[in-house]
Amino acid sequence: MSIRSTFVSTFFLRPNKILYRLFHPSPSVIRFVIHPQTWFWGNLLSPFGVRLENSHYGKIPGVIFTPKKNTQQNIIFVYLHGGGYCIGSSRTTHRIGLSNLAKTTSCIIHSIDYRLAPTHPYPAALDDATEAWKAIVADNPESQIILSGDSAGGGLSLALMMRLRDEGFRLPDAAVLFSPWADLTCSSKTYKTLAKADPMIHPAIPNHCAGHYVPDSVDRNSPYVSPIFGDFKGLPRTLILVGGKEILLDDSRIVGEHAVAAGADFEVDIWPNMFHDWWLFGPFIPETKQCLLKVADWIHSRE
Repeated sequence: MSIRSTFVSTFFLRPNKILYRLFHPSPSVIRFVIHPQTWFWGNLLSPFGVRLENSHYGKIPGVIFTPKKNTQQNIIFVYLHGGGYCIGSSRTTHRIGLSNLAKTTSCIIHSIDYRLAPTHPYPAALDDATEAWKAIVADNPESQIILSGDSAGGGLSLALMMRLRDEGFRLPDAAVLFSPWADLTCSSKTYKTLAKADPMIHPAIPNHCAGHYVPDSVDRNSPYVSPIFGDFKGLPRTLILVGGKEILLDDSRIVGEHAVAAGADFEVDIWPNMFHDWWLFGPFIPETKQCLLKVADWIHSRE
């Protein structure tokens, strides 16, 4: 881990983790605090050379990130942001990360702003992702389409792929997932073994978010809720990038094991010393660029 990453981990992430443990703020309070701050820093620190444009995919809002130079004309991303299904958006929490992803890969990114829990619990996010996906596919029939997402958005990406396969719709040509939250039962071993090492996520956070997102009437073991329990047969080639110091590490490991056992082409790339969603921190840490260069190389290796 770089000196700057250590600084971010120690003096920014851990204090927020402690505050959550003490106060257990609601999703609305977190959005009230986090969204304006990330909107400000996103406007200030997003890289030059990427244009943002509001859009709609069917009835679902989103943002298009377009690199102004060397734009790939035949490859696009469809992105589902993280935030425990309760917070996050394209222009706030994920603006810096998605701008850097677009610039590094030279690909246009269609980022989907699905409805958030607890106001809109399951299956709202999955229904929105499905509607937006179908609209994007209809508008880009000749393009290679890469589905991507982080954390909850990574799990939602897996659930979306399973649903598309089960219902006979076009699947992505590939997928790139960052630390996917794939098990909403929150029962993997790393919730305990990495609870102290993880500087960002207190084990209570996923449990609280799952409670907001999944109604009591819905089984958390359902593959469309927790895709770790689903069938990976027939899913497209997928790259998973995950930090070695995050409690969600086992989600990625187990997804990779199940996918390979089902005959799917999944690669799990573990960054031993990194924390959750480190690639979103843009110019603050050097590992962001290293991670996104890995993604760009992986994408273009099969052209």
